[in-house]
Amino acid sequence: MAVTKMPDTSGAVLDVIETALARAEGDDDDREVARLLAVGAHAALRRGDVPKARGFADRAARGGFRHRTAQLDALRAQGFAASAAGDLESALHQTIKARAMARELGRVGEQAEQSCALAAIYLALGAPAEARSCAEAALHAATALAMHDTAALAQVCRGSAAAELGDLDGGLALFDTIALEPLAVAAHVDVACVHAFWLLARGAAGDTRRAERLAQDALAVADRTGDLHRRTAIHASLARAAGRHGDQVGARAQLERARLASDRAEPAALSLLALATVEVLPADDVNRRVAAASARSRILRTAARREDPRAFCTCVRLHRRLLELTGGVPTDLPGPS
Repeated sequence: MAVTKMPDTSGAVLDVIETALARAEGDDDDREVARLLAVGAHAALRRGDVPKARGFADRAARGGFRHRTAQLDALRAQGFAASAAGDLESALHQTIKARAMARELGRVGEQAEQSCALAAIYLALGAPAEARSCAEAALHAATALAMHDTAALAQVCRGSAAAELGDLDGGLALFDTIALEPLAVAAHVDVACVHAFWLLARGAAGDTRRAERLAQDALAVADRTGDLHRRTAIHASLARAAGRHGDQVGARAQLERARLASDRAEPAALSLLALATVEVLPADDVNRRVAAASARSRILRTAARREDPRAFCTCVRLHRRLLELTGGVPTDLPGPS
């Protein structure tokens, strides 16, 4: 979940970005070129278009930008593309560099955004303590600057970090402090989706209904703007909620929508889809068995590429839960490389 000042209509951005880039390149305006590359990479991330995001990042990497502000935006473009592709270590590296450059330039708001992006990456890698530290720094700066979207996403990271560290009630209490209505579309959808996930993870009285309402709200907002980034997460939550209500027809319908959306979604989409599949389908269903086995294999294969495979498998609830449902978490996972 990368914080951004980009427009909500990512499809419209991608339709016009090349024309704007050609104009900026013709004017030899490297700051505008770099800014537009970051805009394009983020829009591609929200559309689930990894090749297009990578294309903007490659152009940013070889841009040879003269101005430091342009160099900062070039780093941001590369970070967005790495996040889109699930290359978390690369995204972490680019974002750390971007935050340091923002600090050097005195761009406090940008520094807050990069701290928030770092928190999200640390969560995905299984480092919730580091995520909490970055999120608290982002929240402090964003609140002081009245950056409502950044503050909301930083609070999401704080809540998720608390939940990952074992304090589900405390984490969800932090989610409850976030007002969705003033947020831009991307932030609104992200906040609602993550909140729904953790409500379903806790499963206390009333949590399923609240998760369902949040997911329905996120779907309505996403439908209005063509935001595809969290579509699988939305439908996966709706499938899980319907299954817990005993609505098997509705659960299977939502599961199919999640499956159809999974080729244009964030890298965690397949794991979210697998979790919903395991919860909704009966134990003897062949599709359930295939989804569960594939999810386990994918998580362990990805973990092998991480710098800390054990944390990736045990400190990210989504991964740990899928492994627990498919034979347990391996005891021989290596720690930091």
